Amino acid sequence: MIFAITTLGCKVNQYESQLLREALTARGHREQPFGSPGADVSIVNTCTVTHRSDAQGRNLLRRALALGGRVIATGCQAKVYGDALRALSPAVEVIPFEDIGPALDIQLPSRITGFCGHSRAFVNIQQGCGNFCTYCIVPHARGVPRSRPWQEVIGEITGLYAAGFREVVLSGINIGLYEGGLAALLEKILKETPMPAVRISSIEPWTLTGELIRLVVEEPRVCRHLHIPVQSGSDAILSRMGRPYDARYFRSLVEKIKALNPGVSIGTDVMVGFPGEGENEFGQTRSLLEEADISYLHVFPYSPRPGTPAAGWGDTVDPRAVKERVALLRELSRRKRDAFVLSRIGMEEDLLVTRAGRHSFRGVTSNYLTVEAQGKARVNDRVSVILEEPCEGYVLGRAIG
Repeated sequence: MIFAITTLGCKVNQYESQLLREALTARGHREQPFGSPGADVSIVNTCTVTHRSDAQGRNLLRRALALGGRVIATGCQAKVYGDALRALSPAVEVIPFEDIGPALDIQLPSRITGFCGHSRAFVNIQQGCGNFCTYCIVPHARGVPRSRPWQEVIGEITGLYAAGFREVVLSGINIGLYEGGLAALLEKILKETPMPAVRISSIEPWTLTGELIRLVVEEPRVCRHLHIPVQSGSDAILSRMGRPYDARYFRSLVEKIKALNPGVSIGTDVMVGFPGEGENEFGQTRSLLEEADISYLHVFPYSPRPGTPAAGWGDTVDPRAVKERVALLRELSRRKRDAFVLSRIGMEEDLLVTRAGRHSFRGVTSNYLTVEAQGKARVNDRVSVILEEPCEGYVLGRAIG
């Protein structure tokens, strides 16, 4: 059988697609690029965080239908809004990921052995979230918090190291809820595996403990990079969102991290146009983000999710105002990233090589900067570089040794 997989959304989805890929190839099936003719089965691993990701999932399914063969929709959109996908065509099979093994006559493995198309491997450590933010459908798609046994995580990372990977990204739906503590898991990984670099994916501010911060700022093998979603700088909006912190808490968290190590890169997510966000509330968000020593922003316009409390609220924001606010914050993100790059010029950074040519290479630093340098290296090598000059979208560096 020839199969094709395409994946939308988060690192957990990408991890699950890798599990599926390995299970299919273990049965002797062959993968081809999604969208090419000739696949016996095309699988779309969907995301439903926004209406845009919903639309992308539907478009990919239509593309697969036009090519013929069996068409399967799985992932979060299939779990929560399956009827909308079935309405596309009777030929679309809507299968939640937990049921996809029997549907394809395969047994999903307990761990991955590689990560197709990536220099860094994502390692899923946790599922589910119980916070139920008023805008978020994810708890309905992913269920209650549950953690993967640490022994499985250790075994998977050890195997990925043996396969040639030199950086892993710990991923989950809400990784700060890892049972027993994310810091304790990280300590076990550092002690029991040879993996030279471990990166933490997005982590909610109220779950970021002092011990975890200490590991990020002090431990050389833990990447100096944190992505901490704030969503809004208005206490009133944060309360309406169901976020269990205020703007002062986020500000003090960033200040604490940067005081311990100014080289740590801190990114954040911010939502624009949440119901009730007036000029005053947006101004509070903008002020917080301008003043906080963060390195970049991911800016999202609010997207109503059917089935969430906020989707039924009537105090919507003018789309023109949302568009203007998004543009302002994306420009602020550009300025923040430029300022962080300038603050690191002349500094030595550890880098994972993601692309190698005959006379130069490119990679990602521990603190999440893209660097290009002259010299010879191989993909997945870890190299020390001196940052020398900012460029559009990357930094020029000089390899040490």
